[in-house]
Amino acid sequence: MGMISGLYSTVLQLTSSASILPTTDRARILNDFAHNFGWTPSDILEIPSTNEFANAHLIIEHGLENQAVITFLQRRYSELSYEERKRLLNISYNNLVDWHIQIESDQISYIFNRCDPEKIVETRRISHDDLDNLRSKAFEQISGKRQNPNLPALDDALIDTISFWKRNLYSEMGNSISNRELSALFNAIIFTRAVEDNFRRLHPFRAEEFSNSQALFENVIQSRGEQLTIRKAIFRTLKYFYQKEIPAYLIDESLLSAFDSLDGQTLEVLVRDFYRIKYAKPYKYDFSLISKHALSRIYERYTSLLRFTENDVDQLSFFPPLPEEIPNKAHGSVYTPQFIAGFFARYLREQMPPMEFKRLRTLEPAIGSGIFLRTLLEIQCDPTQGGITTEFIETAFSNVTGLDIDPNACHSALLSLSLLHLVLTDKLPSNLEIKVEEAIKYTQDHPELKNSFGAVIANPPFVSLGDQNEATRARVADFMGTASQGKVDLSLAFLKIAIESLKPGGYGLFVLPHKFLLSKSDSGIRNLISQTAWIRCLVDLSAVQVFGDVNTYVILLIFQKRYSFDQAQAPIATIAQCQELLGKALQDIVEGRQSETKFYNIFNVTQDVFESDEWIIQTPKTASIERKLKLLPTIGKFMNIRVGVQTGSNKVFIVPRRQVPKGEDSIFIPFLSDREMESYTTPKQTESYLFYPYAEGEKLNEDDLKLRYPKTWEYLLQHKVKLETRTAVRNNQILWWELERSRFEYLQQAKIVSPHLAIMPRFSIDSEGKFAVVRSPVIFPKERNVESELLRYFAAVLNSSVCYRYISEHSHKYGSGYSMLEPKSLLKTPVPDPTKVHSSTMHNLLLLVDKRLLASGSEIIDIETEIDHIVADLYGFSEEELAIYGTSR
Repeated sequence: MGMISGLYSTVLQLTSSASILPTTDRARILNDFAHNFGWTPSDILEIPSTNEFANAHLIIEHGLENQAVITFLQRRYSELSYEERKRLLNISYNNLVDWHIQIESDQISYIFNRCDPEKIVETRRISHDDLDNLRSKAFEQISGKRQNPNLPALDDALIDTISFWKRNLYSEMGNSISNRELSALFNAIIFTRAVEDNFRRLHPFRAEEFSNSQALFENVIQSRGEQLTIRKAIFRTLKYFYQKEIPAYLIDESLLSAFDSLDGQTLEVLVRDFYRIKYAKPYKYDFSLISKHALSRIYERYTSLLRFTENDVDQLSFFPPLPEEIPNKAHGSVYTPQFIAGFFARYLREQMPPMEFKRLRTLEPAIGSGIFLRTLLEIQCDPTQGGITTEFIETAFSNVTGLDIDPNACHSALLSLSLLHLVLTDKLPSNLEIKVEEAIKYTQDHPELKNSFGAVIANPPFVSLGDQNEATRARVADFMGTASQGKVDLSLAFLKIAIESLKPGGYGLFVLPHKFLLSKSDSGIRNLISQTAWIRCLVDLSAVQVFGDVNTYVILLIFQKRYSFDQAQAPIATIAQCQELLGKALQDIVEGRQSETKFYNIFNVTQDVFESDEWIIQTPKTASIERKLKLLPTIGKFMNIRVGVQTGSNKVFIVPRRQVPKGEDSIFIPFLSDREMESYTTPKQTESYLFYPYAEGEKLNEDDLKLRYPKTWEYLLQHKVKLETRTAVRNNQILWWELERSRFEYLQQAKIVSPHLAIMPRFSIDSEGKFAVVRSPVIFPKERNVESELLRYFAAVLNSSVCYRYISEHSHKYGSGYSMLEPKSLLKTPVPDPTKVHSSTMHNLLLLVDKRLLASGSEIIDIETEIDHIVADLYGFSEEELAIYGTSR
């Protein structure tokens, strides 16, 4: 054991078998790790294990994201049978850890457990004289190699199981089961299974007292003749493991009674699926291990709405259809990754004295699955720390408060925290302050909560104004007061709750949409935060898909409420920009390290950065360049920037080219989609055309359409009902067949167009004004007498790497890293003044643009590179500044 001490420069969790590894040895190993790296005791967590093969397990966590389990066996891994290997790998799999590292006397094996059979990715030699392969760098190299699993991750497997049963039970029981009743059922099953697995983990030597290894399942099987309900089976099993008085918030018998009519065969298969892992059959569930991570993920399913689509309503179907699961946009619920919760908890631990951290009073006003509170309590109640008694754990649990408008969320959080308390103390908590309450109303109704919490943590619901119901809109507007501007997202209200609820010196820790940094509607709450709090940490994750397929790009914001306006020196703020290696970057922040790598940058700024209208994330060097750019005029001095047509119904007014009625093409103009836009040039032909009822500069009336364009009029009549539902039609602002905003005053003039969502510059010149765009920016000169020159000049500038870098940094982020290009941000873009460009330089630049418009193939790259160099010179950038800005001459 001692030979590996001090070699892993990572946070470690020691898991050992009490029957094999003596307490003195465990303490020695913990002290050895702590001594070598200067860790506090809470950096290493010891958890008992019942695995019969292992001398010790070490869970290695790289940064806050990548993990592996290390085991030391009395036999070689190759000597184990298939069943023995699966029981061993079940430890890492149920911990949601993909990698299992086996250390033997002369070699180390790296096993990827999400394959069946398991995959030994690499085996390396070790000796007393050569221990390099025991270092964390070796694991980083191997774990970085892409693996192709044929088994789902544990949490995905559980989600799929719950989703399967949720839909099937809903359908089997005549569509009469509510989402709340279904959630109560799964909560009860998971809780019962966790009690069973936890008892066996805590009392491994009492296994002979129990006749079976699947108590809940066996209770169902043995009672076939009794017409046993799931409700009775659950309570009988809990009593079996000495859990007799179960709080109603954990198991609601009245809700479970809805399943009393469930037939015995269905009940057997249902319960069995919570022992075996249906979608990863080599493994079995251990709910005493998985509850922390998996419950956060399955919350997404809990908050889905079960409903049928129109296509499901088929009277001729032999089998009843299964309902779809549709996320509830009004709740704005999105799963919070575990590494973010871990980062927030560890950040708090590092910012305050140990006893203050342990006694911290915390509010989570949008609790969801409770992952923030659960992670925080795990660190506060770490059993390896001195002085952690049952009484202390009770106090820590009583210091947390959680609110959520969704009862299913609160049930999930109650289950998660109760299971943690059970693991720590072998009993259920006497009380948990988790309430089904709307956060704004609850905090307003309880003024005693003001200035009382040491931390407020939340991944608040991102609910735009359009998705809020009328009551919510009114409540948010009234609560926000002067901090409200324009279309207020619901998430902003939770920031104000935090500001009011935190005591001086308390911390607010939030996951927020990236638009919070730049949006005008968010500026009121930004100003309130900068006036009442210090920004302590801001992490830009907009280049990373934190939430998987959900196109929401986020930041992590940590602020500290000021002690007073007259006291205490303002602290430095830590800023991070991440592209990859999120876990490592967040770990560096926790440990106070500034870093500049190709994957992430971590740097410090002063508080005055947050006094501006927009919060721009920039390194000190980039900020210096920004100040230089601010001295230039903006493009709005020379060009008008508007938006394209607003139809109100694109699917009706934009038609495929082949569907344009013959002989009536004069009232259809080529529609240029974002996907078809290019740099500099426009396509010769587009896929679709836009209905545009203008002829010879005049708008057509209804009689003209009927008489001169009968086929088009017939097409419009086919869609009349749909077109009449538009708000502008209902408000008598337009006729039912008209476009909502035709933009006739500028659409058909020479212009520059660009995609509304862009990942690279694609500004193109429509010199004839022949193309229509929707929502996309439309850029045209203020001076018509030099129109051609300005269009070509600004096409060169806007497509340059320097200008587009600025545009992307000052635009809202959208799905897959795209920037949202809007007139209000583009108008502020600094540009070289065309009136101050030397005539020979301007002539050369315009000549290159003309050549680019006619170029093809590899010639395009050479021309654009030359244009880019000229524009960089016009901006006055030095070689060093170009390198900082990510380009070169």
